[in-house]
Amino acid sequence: MRLKLYLGIVLIAFLGFQGCKSGAGKKSESLKPLRVMFYNVENLFDTKDDPEVNDADFLPSADRNWNEERLNTKLNQIAEVINAVGAKGILPDVVGFAEVENRNVLDFLLTRTSLGKLGYSVIHFDSPDKRGIDVALIYRKDRIKPVKFTKYPVIFPGDMDKPTRDILYVKAELPNKSTLNILVNHWPSRSGGQAETEPKRIMAAKTAKRLCDSISFNDKEANILLMGDFNDYPDNISIVEALGAKGDTTSNNSSLYNMMAWQMAEGIGSQQYKGDWGFLDQFIISNSLKNGSNGVLTYFKNASAFRPDFLVEKNEKYGNWQPKRTYGGPKYLGGYSDHLPVVLDLWMK
Repeated sequence: MRLKLYLGIVLIAFLGFQGCKSGAGKKSESLKPLRVMFYNVENLFDTKDDPEVNDADFLPSADRNWNEERLNTKLNQIAEVINAVGAKGILPDVVGFAEVENRNVLDFLLTRTSLGKLGYSVIHFDSPDKRGIDVALIYRKDRIKPVKFTKYPVIFPGDMDKPTRDILYVKAELPNKSTLNILVNHWPSRSGGQAETEPKRIMAAKTAKRLCDSISFNDKEANILLMGDFNDYPDNISIVEALGAKGDTTSNNSSLYNMMAWQMAEGIGSQQYKGDWGFLDQFIISNSLKNGSNGVLTYFKNASAFRPDFLVEKNEKYGNWQPKRTYGGPKYLGGYSDHLPVVLDLWMK
């Protein structure tokens, strides 16, 4: 039953485009779509030793035997997913990534795969994460014009032994000349326990909130889109309280809205933990994107996980489906990622 519901939601998101603003009204035929995708690609490392980061597990000499053949397989798998998201004729105009080691692997993605013909460019900064994994963004040059991009560090006062990923900020001009402010996030993991690590995600949320507030201070109707692997769910404290992203899509008393919150009760998600699906990967939008007040509009039914059959496999332990991951511990499984991508369509007036 859940699988049928899941596929139904994906069908709505990619074929119907028939949501309604805040639950009322119909989509204007004058609106044109812009597709946004986020994907935690599970440890996209190159095969070279970088003495500045802890990449020892992903070298040809390591137990995981990470080599050029496996790297090229993973690069082509990522390209396959991006092309599949665009299979209905609307390629992703913006793709945010988590868990990429460096600029090299992004350049490989755009030169060694079919993506090289699609006109993507890269925005990337190195983060202080000790494993060397960063967030990044690629965009179609004929559709997106970045006018500003920078990174914002997440600081843990008194505890800098385990620095986390920076937040990538991109201010972009869209084809209709509207502006979109994009924040790509990968908040601290739950490794060590959800409660024990929660303060660090709250700090990341507060950093993102300050940036959103700064953008809104200069433009109260700014179009703001947060995407990423938040390592918390839509109903966790970091999202609801520290960031202030509400899950009630009918409400008009918030500055930020979580587009995945409504799906959580249905057992849908982008990642699975002990047999349960949930959305660690999310899109969060400003009020202006919810009501279309500044040239761009989106509908809550048009954001979901992308879950074609080739990205999942049977979970024998729990009797349901799970993402086909690249590694299970040190064992190479040859799959795509331990996360599913999430996809959102924006409509430009």
